[in-house]
Amino acid sequence: MTVDKQINQANAQVMDILLKGQPVWVDVKPAIEAIPGMTKNTVFHPGPPYESADEIPTPIRNSICGALMHEKLAASMEEAWQLVRAGKVNLCSSQNYGVANAASMVTSASMPVIVAEDKVFGGRGYAPIHPGGNPKCLRWGLYDEEVESDLTWFDQVYGPALGKAVRAAGGIDLKSILAKTAGMGDENHNRQPAASMALALALIPWLVEADIHEKEKVIRHFAANDRFFLHPMMAGVESLTVNCKKIPLSTVMVGMGANGVRFGIQIAATGNEWHTDKAPMIDGVFLKPTTTKEDVLGYLGDSCVTEVYGLGGMSAIAGPAYLRMTGAGYDEALARTEKARAVSLGEHTFAPVPWNDFKGFPVGVDARKVVGKNIRPVSHGGSALKTGGQAGAGACDIPMEPFKKALIALYEQITGEKA
Repeated sequence: MTVDKQINQANAQVMDILLKGQPVWVDVKPAIEAIPGMTKNTVFHPGPPYESADEIPTPIRNSICGALMHEKLAASMEEAWQLVRAGKVNLCSSQNYGVANAASMVTSASMPVIVAEDKVFGGRGYAPIHPGGNPKCLRWGLYDEEVESDLTWFDQVYGPALGKAVRAAGGIDLKSILAKTAGMGDENHNRQPAASMALALALIPWLVEADIHEKEKVIRHFAANDRFFLHPMMAGVESLTVNCKKIPLSTVMVGMGANGVRFGIQIAATGNEWHTDKAPMIDGVFLKPTTTKEDVLGYLGDSCVTEVYGLGGMSAIAGPAYLRMTGAGYDEALARTEKARAVSLGEHTFAPVPWNDFKGFPVGVDARKVVGKNIRPVSHGGSALKTGGQAGAGACDIPMEPFKKALIALYEQITGEKA
């Protein structure tokens, strides 16, 4: 059998997981109880690994140090940073462990994480809980006594309450949420009010019945968060990609993320190996008119792993209102989805878009097609300030270089020769 046929067979196996997998939100547990490989001094960060502590940008540095203080491993931010510089903290790239951290968020041992399970192929994925509407949060690289109070409440009250409710519900099928909200304007990376409301309808009855502390506050916090669904979906995608990464020779993209310095992708054939380039800038709108491009960090976060599953920029036509918010419109939304369709190997059929002739959204970006057709898919994303905090939101073209590097790595893997 030719190598080309072997790659096609491998890609078909990956597509089987992406199309037929059934990601379900099943639990909320402390990270150290849920995530294999988590230890007391481990901190998971978004995007590819850092080459040294010196290149960690301020928002991630703040989040890491805040997490270490939260774990009582340091008494001050400076002491925490010295632990990092001394190599006493196990800093890990989240997606290499089936974890997804949006924006500047990190995950440490005591933090509650959403647990998703693929009920068909058995994979598990994880993500921290979305913090809600307060812009001062670890998710955007900010830490002080107020943030610490919120983190503690999540550990002691909010996380256990959500876990109790979702277990009582028997889990929440994430594909059913996407199917119910098809045609309601979500692209489900940067915009998901419909999906979050559908999720609330499914879970709030169980929160009402559950024996939980501060029930009214828990329900109010959960119901008021129209971004909540993003994080179960990130965990759900991770539950699929952990098994995709076990399939040799596949050129399908199964990981995507950025650390503020470098943007990277992973393909199934090379598993947890990152193929990277300089992190691009998110082009869109800023939250404050005084913000300039010079204030903004390069692409940051793991939330774009949802685009591996065909959401966000890949399904931009499903959420043209998001594009309107960031300065584009319907035609650009359609163009982004058609770009993704041109380089993808399949299409989801469970959530058709009414104003796109009831087509599903594309899934399974093939690195060979990206490079061969010279088509760069578009990713949606939020932007971070270099000093911490959210700058704005928008989109960027995914860099071409990581796809080229991925194919070179596969060539070297197959031939045993240096390209």
